[in-house]
Amino acid sequence: MKLLDISLNNLLRKKGRTFFLVSGLAIGIGAAVAMTSVGEAMNREVMHALDEFGANILVLPASEGLPLSYGGLTVSAVNTGGRELTTHDVDNIRSIRNKENISTVAPKLLVQTAVKGTKVLVAGVDFKAERRLKKWWRVAAGLNPRERGEALLGKDAAARLNIAPGDSIALGRGTVRVSGVLDNTGSQDDGLIFADLTWVQEHFRKGNAVSLIELSALCSGCPIEDIVAQVNNALPGARAVAVKETVELKMQAMHYFHKFSLGISALLLIVAGMIIFFAMTASVKERVQEIGLFRAIGFRTGHIIQVLLTEAFIVSLLAGTAGYVLGVISPRFVAPYLMSAYNLTFAFDPALLAGSLAASVLVGLLASVYPAIKAGRLDPVEALKTL
Repeated sequence: MKLLDISLNNLLRKKGRTFFLVSGLAIGIGAAVAMTSVGEAMNREVMHALDEFGANILVLPASEGLPLSYGGLTVSAVNTGGRELTTHDVDNIRSIRNKENISTVAPKLLVQTAVKGTKVLVAGVDFKAERRLKKWWRVAAGLNPRERGEALLGKDAAARLNIAPGDSIALGRGTVRVSGVLDNTGSQDDGLIFADLTWVQEHFRKGNAVSLIELSALCSGCPIEDIVAQVNNALPGARAVAVKETVELKMQAMHYFHKFSLGISALLLIVAGMIIFFAMTASVKERVQEIGLFRAIGFRTGHIIQVLLTEAFIVSLLAGTAGYVLGVISPRFVAPYLMSAYNLTFAFDPALLAGSLAASVLVGLLASVYPAIKAGRLDPVEALKTL
């Protein structure tokens, strides 16, 4: 009879204890796998949502001009030489190698003018792209613009100019009707007048020029620096810069759930290891006579340790397999009820399977080392006295 046969026979003989050990460790491994799966799925979903929330790249003309501030950066409204940005540059940006990573392209034309004797900044925008970029926009009064000749005012600009939805204001060589007023955003948008980009270009005689282009790049699929470099190569004479604070915030948010799931998983594995430790310790106490007989017929300390660690290995391998299956299946049923706001998708990950098996075996063996060594050092004479 081999040592492996002794381990297998003992596990089969005590089916209840074996089931308890496998179940305890499998639940711990399953919970850890489920937490990891949900964490990774939420990482992907949250990162995708954040990538479409605000701009993380600005494209500016590399020229000198009248400085105007927008979004905390200084841009040029009046070019005094060099290359100007145009609406054609939007097509060039859409043609870069990692164009799939560009979520939104929002060109803007900034023009300074006077309304009712007050200087204001007019922003010509593509309203469809702008609303997709700035999901925090809320219309406090009126409606979103639906036609070229309609404008949207920031809350501060409307109050300063004493303008309400439905009023008409003269801008450049034309007149626009105010369709709505934005709610406070806490940004420079509160003091701007937003109008259709092509309308502003036409009535301020700017041709197809734009002052800057805001990009929302999916930095989860490609390093933001690579996208910036590709945009710079596609637009000679212009400069693309990454909004570092936005990128860092997104990366921190992406790693938050991952770190949280790892911490909870480690805690669950510690608890599972404690279950194995106490169960194996109790098993050694129950098998004192059996171990004494083994020692009396010539089994050495190493043989006893090998028998017990083999049992722990088999139990851990079974628990790791069962725990992985449990951890992969359970989130698919639980996530739609607990996290209905997220459209989570779960993909098969071979690394997660290997990790769950390795973690299960490692925890099981580490928790069984001390009981096995203690059993191997039992005095056979003292053990046989209990017969």
